[in-house]
Amino acid sequence: MTFPTTHWTLLAEATLNGDAAGRQALSRMCEEYRKPVLAFLAARGYQEGEREDLAQEFFLNWLSTRSWKRAAREKGRFRSYLLGSVCHMLARDHERKHAAKRGAGAGCDSLEAAAEAGWEAADETPPESPAFDRAWAVTLVMNTLHCLEQDFARRGRAGEFAVLRRFLPSGGEGITLEEAARCLDFSTSAVKSAVHRLREAFRLALRAAVAGTVSAPHEVDEELAYLRSLLLAGVESRNLSNEKRNMS
Repeated sequence: MTFPTTHWTLLAEATLNGDAAGRQALSRMCEEYRKPVLAFLAARGYQEGEREDLAQEFFLNWLSTRSWKRAAREKGRFRSYLLGSVCHMLARDHERKHAAKRGAGAGCDSLEAAAEAGWEAADETPPESPAFDRAWAVTLVMNTLHCLEQDFARRGRAGEFAVLRRFLPSGGEGITLEEAARCLDFSTSAVKSAVHRLREAFRLALRAAVAGTVSAPHEVDEELAYLRSLLLAGVESRNLSNEKRNMS
């Protein structure tokens, strides 16, 4: 089974090659991580239309000014790097708007100039970052599911995956082994084995995805534990909200 190129490797290859394929890969990566950026902007209080515009502006500038060329794996997690870049864009946007109010808009650096000068990751993670991190965790899980789905489809087993994915995190409403066996016309023991293999493939794929976003191998387990805690917190929060609605 093959998995997507890691984020840091992708940036490094795009920097070296600078070809159309590299640019397309970067564009896809931007699209994948649009939701965490939007979640962060929502936590900062931006309205829907404004945060859509800001996210679009951020990724377009990030690509067009080639500020991704300044990213370096040794500086830390890709998640922190991207969030720091967003924070610096917002700071520049804030400065530009205030300068315009003072009648000094021409003297304020444009977003393009700021990006060209290089956006570095923030020294401290802003307090709203859990919203970004939770969306990041969900994105990693969904990307991993999509990767597995594509692999099954290439082998002509898309229908099998549609059933078995319900035994994975965020794979849909859960079912029993017996129900899955009836859907697939498998024996229960065969389904149990298939689920075990799929869960192991999911674990390895997710680990590979996380490994591509950190700066050193020893950080993988730490990052996985952190992202898992965010996902569990999200589940508990939804359950609590459901309980409150049921009681009202």
